Amino acid sequence: MSNDNFYLDMNGTPIEAFDEVEVPEPNDSDIHNHEFTGMVDGFRNGNVVVIDGDCNFYDIEPERLEVLK
Repeated sequence: MSNDNFYLDMNGTPIEAFDEVEVPEPNDSDIHNHEFTGMVDGFRNGNVVVIDGDCNFYDIEPERLEVLK
């Protein structure tokens, strides 16, 4: 779920750049291989761009993420 100004995670928490997020196990459309914790790098085409510990970037639907605070 999103609007023009922000994206919401699975709990309705706004997602911001540099937030630490939990990325779930992959589904059929994902290119990542397992669940991981990453950092929000930005936003693109309605998705959240998340960077993992190996500096790989993934576009993930915001409602599948969980902000860790």
